[in-house]
This record gives sequence, C-alpha cells and structure tokens, in this order.
Amino acid sequence: MKLRLLTAALLFTCTLTHAAESTPIPKALEKQIEHLVALIKDSYATGYPEATLVQTLDTGEDSQVTLAVFTVEGFGMGNNYSQYLAAFTPEENEEGVPHYSLLDVMRIGGDSWRAIDKLDAKLVSDPTGEQTLIDIPVLENTDEDAPNFPSRAAVIHLSLDGSQAVRLVEIK
Repeated sequence: MKLRLLTAALLFTCTLTHAAESTPIPKALEKQIEHLVALIKDSYATGYPEATLVQTLDTGEDSQVTLAVFTVEGFGMGNNYSQYLAAFTPEENEEGVPHYSLLDVMRIGGDSWRAIDKLDAKLVSDPTGEQTLIDIPVLENTDEDAPNFPSRAAVIHLSLDGSQAVRLVEIK
C-alpha cells in the first residue's frame, strides 16, 4: 500500500513539474494543430491538446522552424495513441499577426513503439548545407515494456529536406 501511495505521489509531482515548465502555445499555432488533428483522426479518435509540445529552432539568419509534437488517441474506439511531429514556418503579416505555415507532418511515436515526453530538439550541422538536420531525444519500447511506458533512451535523426518539396524524413 505504501509503495502505491509513493508511486502516486511521485507521478503527481512529476505531472505538476511538467505543467509548471510548459509554455503556452500561441493561438495561431494551436489552431493549425487542431486542423491537423481533424485531418488525421478517425470518427472516434480525439486530440489530446494538454500533451502538445512546441519548440522553435533558429535555422539561420532570420529563419526559424517551429516543431510541434501532438497526440491523437482512441483510433477505432481503442485504448491507443499516436504522436505526430509537425514542422511549421512562423511568420507575421503586415499588422504583426502571427501565422504558422505547415512544412510537413509525420507520425513520430505511439503505442508499443516510442514516445516523446519532452521536446528538446537540437540542430545538427549538415556538411553539404542542403538540409536542416534535427535530433530529438525519445524513449523507445523494449520487449519488457508495457505499451504506453517506453524505457530505453534513444535519439531520432530527422532531415527537413527542401530540395523539391519540404519533407520531414527520419534518417536511420
């Protein structure tokens, strides 16, 4: 019984710490993510906005990319979830109203696979200078892990390649 209480207290403390650290998502970006959820979900699934993670990276002189990890859960009325990574270009119009133009979106995690619980993306230099390379720490499921509790730390390597159309690609 004491172990259960200790575990519950620890989980509650971690949740409070995470909530205190999170920064508010700009309304314009929040709207874009809502549109993506509506496009991706089936008739049963829903978005989980409280789990959305956002980070903006400076990719060059006056150039940025905003990354958003968002969750869609309950596909087919099941007890499941998928995480998606979307890349946006942040912009402002003449009046200073912010807008986020979608570059690409891809499935990045989910049940029995991997999860991003904190978005701490890092730019990696590309010797050719043709791609924006991004590393993101993740947790991956091992054979011993429960589906929603990955435990092995890993890093995924992504390329935001703009040679033809901008695409997010995982580099193996």
